[in-house]
Amino acid sequence: MIGNDGTPLNRAAILAAINAYNTESRGSAAFMAIPRALVTILDNLAIGKTGYVKGQDGQVQLMRGKDRKITGK
Repeated sequence: MIGNDGTPLNRAAILAAINAYNTESRGSAAFMAIPRALVTILDNLAIGKTGYVKGQDGQVQLMRGKDRKITGK
């Protein structure tokens, strides 16, 4: 995953972006800091499905729960 500044994101940065996706409103500055490609992936992740995002130091497993929150590990 490439960040907004063109550098690859590590796992910690991806997990922080997922936390911002779950907690911030779409118009906030923290939400706007999330890479657009990651927002698209998270928006299209269906309930009960699993997806993967590759970071600089490994991949992050993404899951959307029944409460519509995204978890990553």
